[in-house]
Amino acid sequence: MKIISFAAAAALLATSGAAAAQSATDARCILLASAFAKQDKDANAQKLAEATFYFYLGRVGSQETAAQLKTLFAAQAKTLTDATAGEGMNNCVKDFQSRIQLIDSLSGSEPAAAPPKK
Repeated sequence: MKIISFAAAAALLATSGAAAAQSATDARCILLASAFAKQDKDANAQKLAEATFYFYLGRVGSQETAAQLKTLFAAQAKTLTDATAGEGMNNCVKDFQSRIQLIDSLSGSEPAAAPPKK
């Protein structure tokens, strides 16, 4: 699978160690979700990847510069391979779905329609 250009994606780039680690995870998930949304043949899997992409895109901080984001995406793109892409995407989706479940649990009402499972 070709990992997409990071020009259309963004991620957090923070200064603290914990925040930087989270930024790396967010960047990796943006790259993976974007690639799966564009390349997966299954329509439900594409929709789930798109939703996951937007979830991680929403975590982007407004204070980051284009240069910082470009550096972060370039570093994360180097860590992605065909062999690790599937497991990486599954981890991103699990985190995304757990956040949906958390929000649903706060409402006290019926859960929202679950996104399609990959």
